[in-house]
Amino acid sequence: MMITPHILVGAAIGVASGNPVVGFVGGVVSHFVLDSIPHTDPGTWHFEDAFPYKVDERDLTVAFADMALAIFLTLYLAGTAPLIAAAPIAGMVGGVLPDVVGVAPLFFPRLASVPVLNRYYAFNEKVQAKATAKPSEWILGVLTQLATCGVAIWFLMNQ
Repeated sequence: MMITPHILVGAAIGVASGNPVVGFVGGVVSHFVLDSIPHTDPGTWHFEDAFPYKVDERDLTVAFADMALAIFLTLYLAGTAPLIAAAPIAGMVGGVLPDVVGVAPLFFPRLASVPVLNRYYAFNEKVQAKATAKPSEWILGVLTQLATCGVAIWFLMNQ
């Protein structure tokens, strides 16, 4: 999934738990649960490519637009939802951390050969492989993310 749903769901877990440790761990776990749902992300357009694939301009444009949306929604929701607290922030960090580690080889390809990280990347690819939408199925992947974001925003707005 994109960063925005991971941040919103991580924040919701943090708010629901009220505990930074539970928020962080819940954010990490939710990351892999969300990535097992059909979704669209920059990997959609590299469906047939071996990891780590070459990052192109489209990937960067989509990623930066997603980060901008995540920042905007976080700032907007901070005015109405209890996001400025340790637990939701820990949930957001936990929600995005697997992607921070996961995309690192796209910018630093040698990381893919570090044994511990290589095992993580293999696990992450296994989770993603069946759920990343093929280019012809990208609309389904967008709809699942919109639904995920909608539920998380609704939850956060009603706290």
